[in-house]
Amino acid sequence: MEKQERTAIEKRLFRTLKNYTHGYHSNATEKEKEAYDAKVEQLKARILDDVEHAPEIIAEEFTAHQAKMYRAQMSGEYATLKCNAEWKAIDNVCMALIDSKPFKE
Repeated sequence: MEKQERTAIEKRLFRTLKNYTHGYHSNATEKEKEAYDAKVEQLKARILDDVEHAPEIIAEEFTAHQAKMYRAQMSGEYATLKCNAEWKAIDNVCMALIDSKPFKE
Protein backbone atom coordinates (compact mmCIF):
# COMPACT_ATOMS: atom_id res chain seq x y z
CA MET A 1 0.00 0.00 0.00
CA GLU A 2 1.48 3.33 -0.97
CA LYS A 3 1.79 6.20 1.51
CA GLN A 4 -0.99 8.32 -0.05
CA GLU A 5 -3.47 5.42 0.05
CA ARG A 6 -2.49 4.58 3.64
CA THR A 7 -3.02 8.21 4.69
CA ALA A 8 -6.48 8.25 3.07
CA ILE A 9 -7.47 5.03 4.86
CA GLU A 10 -6.13 6.38 8.15
CA LYS A 11 -8.17 9.59 7.79
CA ARG A 12 -11.32 7.61 7.00
CA LEU A 13 -10.92 5.05 9.78
CA PHE A 14 -9.81 7.40 12.52
CA ARG A 15 -11.64 10.61 11.64
CA THR A 16 -13.37 10.85 15.05
CA LEU A 17 -10.36 9.71 17.09
CA LYS A 18 -9.18 13.29 17.59
CA ASN A 19 -12.44 14.05 19.41
CA TYR A 20 -12.01 11.06 21.73
CA THR A 21 -8.35 11.96 22.27
CA HIS A 22 -9.22 15.56 23.12
CA GLY A 23 -11.67 14.32 25.73
CA TYR A 24 -9.05 12.07 27.31
CA HIS A 25 -6.30 14.68 27.16
CA SER A 26 -8.47 17.31 28.86
CA ASN A 27 -8.35 15.40 32.16
CA ALA A 28 -5.06 13.47 31.93
CA THR A 29 -1.63 14.15 33.38
CA GLU A 30 1.37 14.59 31.06
CA LYS A 31 2.53 11.05 31.82
CA GLU A 32 -0.94 9.64 31.07
CA LYS A 33 -1.10 11.62 27.81
CA GLU A 34 2.25 10.21 26.70
CA ALA A 35 1.18 6.63 27.50
CA TYR A 36 -2.17 7.15 25.76
CA ASP A 37 -0.62 8.69 22.63
CA ALA A 38 1.99 5.94 22.35
CA LYS A 39 -0.68 3.22 22.60
CA VAL A 40 -2.91 4.99 20.05
CA GLU A 41 -0.05 5.24 17.55
CA GLN A 42 0.84 1.58 18.06
CA LEU A 43 -2.77 0.52 17.52
CA LYS A 44 -3.26 2.70 14.47
CA ALA A 45 -0.12 1.28 12.84
CA ARG A 46 -1.14 -2.28 13.62
CA ILE A 47 -4.66 -1.78 12.27
CA LEU A 48 -3.49 0.02 9.12
CA ASP A 49 -1.20 -2.93 8.39
CA ASP A 50 -4.19 -5.30 8.48
CA VAL A 51 -7.50 -3.43 8.31
CA GLU A 52 -9.51 -6.58 7.60
CA HIS A 53 -8.57 -7.92 11.01
CA ALA A 54 -9.26 -4.74 12.98
CA PRO A 55 -11.93 -6.41 15.17
CA GLU A 56 -9.55 -9.21 16.08
CA ILE A 57 -6.74 -6.75 16.78
CA ILE A 58 -8.96 -4.73 19.13
CA ALA A 59 -10.13 -7.92 20.86
CA GLU A 60 -6.53 -9.08 21.33
CA GLU A 61 -5.57 -5.71 22.77
CA PHE A 62 -8.50 -5.65 25.22
CA THR A 63 -7.76 -9.26 26.22
CA ALA A 64 -4.06 -8.60 26.86
CA HIS A 65 -4.88 -5.49 28.87
CA GLN A 66 -7.54 -7.24 30.93
CA ALA A 67 -5.16 -10.12 31.69
CA LYS A 68 -2.62 -7.63 33.09
CA MET A 69 -5.30 -5.94 35.13
CA TYR A 70 -6.64 -9.22 36.56
CA ARG A 71 -3.10 -10.34 37.40
CA ALA A 72 -2.56 -7.10 39.30
CA GLN A 73 -5.91 -7.43 41.04
CA MET A 74 -5.14 -11.01 42.09
CA SER A 75 -1.83 -9.76 43.47
CA GLY A 76 -3.67 -7.28 45.67
CA GLU A 77 -2.58 -4.26 43.64
CA TYR A 78 -6.10 -2.98 42.82
CA ALA A 79 -9.37 -3.32 44.65
CA THR A 80 -11.21 -2.92 41.35
CA LEU A 81 -10.22 -2.88 37.72
CA LYS A 82 -9.67 0.69 36.64
CA CYS A 83 -9.48 2.60 33.41
CA ASN A 84 -5.94 3.73 32.65
CA ALA A 85 -4.27 5.38 29.66
CA GLU A 86 -3.66 2.08 27.84
CA TRP A 87 -7.23 0.88 28.25
CA LYS A 88 -8.66 4.25 27.23
CA ALA A 89 -6.49 4.29 24.10
CA ILE A 90 -7.79 0.86 23.08
CA ASP A 91 -11.37 1.91 23.84
CA ASN A 92 -11.09 5.19 21.92
CA VAL A 93 -9.54 3.52 18.85
CA CYS A 94 -12.33 0.94 18.99
CA MET A 95 -14.99 3.67 19.16
CA ALA A 96 -13.40 5.55 16.23
CA LEU A 97 -13.52 2.34 14.18
CA ILE A 98 -17.16 1.80 15.11
CA ASP A 99 -17.88 5.37 14.01
CA SER A 100 -16.18 4.81 10.65
CA LYS A 101 -18.05 1.56 9.89
CA PRO A 102 -15.03 0.07 8.06
CA PHE A 103 -16.85 -3.03 6.82
CA LYS A 104 -20.10 -1.43 5.68
CA GLU A 105 -18.84 -0.91 2.11
